[in-house]
Amino acid sequence: MSRCLSLRPSLFLSAIAAVFLSASASFAGIEPGVYSGLNEAGSICTMTVGETYFENNVPHPLNERIKIEIDGLALLVRHPSVINVAESVAGFDHDHFEAIVPTPTGAKAFVIDMSHVAGSEGPLRFTSIENFWREGRKVKVTCDRLTRP
Repeated sequence: MSRCLSLRPSLFLSAIAAVFLSASASFAGIEPGVYSGLNEAGSICTMTVGETYFENNVPHPLNERIKIEIDGLALLVRHPSVINVAESVAGFDHDHFEAIVPTPTGAKAFVIDMSHVAGSEGPLRFTSIENFWREGRKVKVTCDRLTRP
């Protein structure tokens, strides 16, 4: 290893910098505050973001938790896990936060789509899906073009 380092120290330092940059980017979350956007009907929709923390104080994207409120419902969102037994993959989906809660007639899910483009990091849109499985119907609402005034 020392021979490799002596031959290409700039390559080694670049690799270390890339690791640290990718690790710090993986902890980029949603800033607290109110985000507003428009739903499919053109009406204003909002999402209030509260506390962000790491479960068990372990800083890892799989432990990142964000308290949000949408339509008066308090939720705790997280990055979805990605597990593929056939490919031996265990990880997370960094482009989304999600939560799902039971309802008397089914379940309600929330998905927040994230941007990681430099200068415009943060939530792009959120989608609410309510599955009334006992009634055989579903309702989906998307709040797009989120901004934080």
